[in-house]
Amino acid sequence: MRVLPTPHRRVSAVLQCVASLTRILIALMLLCVLFRPAAAQAQTAIIHVVQPGENLFRISLRYGTTVDAIMAANGLTSIYIYVGQELVIPGASGEPAPPPPPTPSTDAYVVQPGDTVSSIALRHGVTAWALIQANDLSDWHTIYIGQSLLIPGRAAVEETPDPETSNLDTYVVRPGDTLIQIALRFGRTPADLASLNGIANPSNIYVGQVLRLTGTAPAPSGGGKYIVVNLSEQHLYAYEGEQLVYSFVASSGAAPYYTRVGEFRVQSKFPNAYGSTWDIWMPHWLGIYWAGSTENGIHALPVMANGTTLWAGYLGSPVSYGCIVLGTYEASLLYAWAEIGTPVSIHY
Repeated sequence: MRVLPTPHRRVSAVLQCVASLTRILIALMLLCVLFRPAAAQAQTAIIHVVQPGENLFRISLRYGTTVDAIMAANGLTSIYIYVGQELVIPGASGEPAPPPPPTPSTDAYVVQPGDTVSSIALRHGVTAWALIQANDLSDWHTIYIGQSLLIPGRAAVEETPDPETSNLDTYVVRPGDTLIQIALRFGRTPADLASLNGIANPSNIYVGQVLRLTGTAPAPSGGGKYIVVNLSEQHLYAYEGEQLVYSFVASSGAAPYYTRVGEFRVQSKFPNAYGSTWDIWMPHWLGIYWAGSTENGIHALPVMANGTTLWAGYLGSPVSYGCIVLGTYEASLLYAWAEIGTPVSIHY
């Protein structure tokens, strides 16, 4: 007669089977830990602490990963990061490349809505050229809200001229040269070289071009009247022959209404022009170029329909819709002095 196992015996057998399987799994896990490759043991998560001037793009390049990977690993929903923030760097192993030595006399600034390279440079007492160089910017308009920018001190952006080249009067542009590099090499500023060589757009130099390194800027042709607007300095200069007649603080166009660079002439002149697009009056109007169906020019601080003066107190920073804005008194002087056809050079 066959004896069936009791329920108690069946449960005991099941428990013994589970215990055996558990021991086997634990043994396999121990084997995996003991025999995994050395490279896998060395791979550990790296925590990066955000430093002044850094952004996700630069951090990703440093560790050989991508911006998207860092954002996913840290649950970031935007590219905005802050100094002191701890970031997990996915897929990194070992020690990261050592960071570059700190630049002396630097600070960081986070780009705010309405900021431009020129306005940030003016606010911190440096040149726009220095700001572009310190942050490896590709041009004047590639900044974004939340971006952390290094604000260089003068010691960080000025180089000692090379004794072997400092006595040269001219320089021939070579492949890869930029006006910034040439200016720093010879102890000048890019604005000086641009003015000295009559360059309206400092980006437009070419291989083989002969640049003057010494002397004074050439006088306007014919010894006549000539207006120069330096967007980097937010300043307007008026010449008559070789004589500087006026030197005024100015404001150019703010983003996205940047003032156009180039060579122009005064093409219209009105005591008080009305801007229908903005519903503002612009006293002492000197029109210089067309931007689509509207004309941009040089004028005094605009007056709103209710009589309020617009942008009072903001001269020296880009604030306008594309025009060059002067103080009311300064604009009246320039208006009385300038003539139709007076050349106007606008550059950085």
